[in-house]
Amino acid sequence: MLKHNSLLLVGCLISAVMLSSCSNNKVLPKGTRVSVLDQISSVKPDVADGSVDISVPEAVENADWLQADMNAQHRLSNIKVGTDMKKQWSSGFGKGRSKREFLISKPLVKGSTVYTLDAAGRLSAFNLADGEELWSEKLLANNKYVSDTALKGVGLAIEDSALYITTGFGVVVAANVKDGSKIWERNLQTPLRIAPSVAGDKVFVQSVDNKFYALDKKSGEIQWDYDIAMEDTTMVGGAVAAYSPELDVVITGFSNGEIQAFAADFGSPLWSDLLVANRQAYSSTSLHTVKAAPVIGGETVYVLGSANVLTAIDIRSGMRKWEKEIGGANTPLLIGNTLYVVTNNNELVALNTETGDILWSSVIDLGKKASDTRVFAPLMINGKIVVTTSAGHVLMYNPQDGQLSEDVDLDEDFNSEPIAADGYLLFVTDDAELLAYK
Repeated sequence: MLKHNSLLLVGCLISAVMLSSCSNNKVLPKGTRVSVLDQISSVKPDVADGSVDISVPEAVENADWLQADMNAQHRLSNIKVGTDMKKQWSSGFGKGRSKREFLISKPLVKGSTVYTLDAAGRLSAFNLADGEELWSEKLLANNKYVSDTALKGVGLAIEDSALYITTGFGVVVAANVKDGSKIWERNLQTPLRIAPSVAGDKVFVQSVDNKFYALDKKSGEIQWDYDIAMEDTTMVGGAVAAYSPELDVVITGFSNGEIQAFAADFGSPLWSDLLVANRQAYSSTSLHTVKAAPVIGGETVYVLGSANVLTAIDIRSGMRKWEKEIGGANTPLLIGNTLYVVTNNNELVALNTETGDILWSSVIDLGKKASDTRVFAPLMINGKIVVTTSAGHVLMYNPQDGQLSEDVDLDEDFNSEPIAADGYLLFVTDDAELLAYK
């Protein structure tokens, strides 16, 4: 009898729910609908505010910006620039970002000249003082092995009197900085997606199919190469290789999440690591691509993976010193004893370099069009941590506590974070406009 009554009760409850769901007088919850699958907890500090001293070196003015992340170690400084944030000049340098093509090359500066590479593979030089174009050269696709057309201009690096250019049609070019005339050309017969890194007597480049090359800087001859399995799906661009001059070690990341260290002279693999979080449920992306460049400080390399792994690795042994479940696609900023990271969840996080302790975290406000807004890598400008968004906002944070001190709206569609040289901040827009502020 008890069992019968229980079944009757369950049946009545089911009927009531069905009738309720069919009613026209439904009471709906108020508020904004948010997918629970997208909700990931904010990064929480490991230490009390102010318990760890954050060192901020004096701001210094730099004359040049010679590689994608300033230098081969990808270690930036506290850079001194003009404080008014007034536009000094603007110059178009070719074809910009579109649905079919990508603009991923950052401008470089050497000796008061700015160098750019557009989405169509046009190499140009401008006067830093007034933006006047000095010369322009179109890099032609003469590679029958590569039919890809989505990305022609990839990246630049400068060493001495030569520009080193990687292209989407699989060719590495060395060109004279004075007029763009070709010094040598090396056809690797596979598309390239990452800017080159120049160190010592070599140019390091990586192909779309996860092959890593060391080319002779003077001749373009292949000195050694290394390859791993390629990924079917990956991100546009990738990690520019980092080089330690003290240890003569080059470190790069691949689209499968692997970090690999090599003896730079002969290409001998020294150690590897995999930047994939153990708890995949917390990963905000199914892509494992290492897009953020490794950053070298002394005998430690700091590497950030897209799949929620941030770690400090001893370069000599390959052993992890510490690790955090933090993911991102922008190169971290190493200043003094602090590592600043923009995460997959658009938070700016400060960590102690020795312990990995999270010192503070701040949510980056993307405004009303958050879903369409990209956040770029952090810089330190005039003692402030500067984060730029694609919507044209330049956000300035206090490095000690992560408090937002200023939000400057430049009303532009930025394509990447700025570079700084000779007191200028140089931005690139999606439409391939080069903008100089001071």
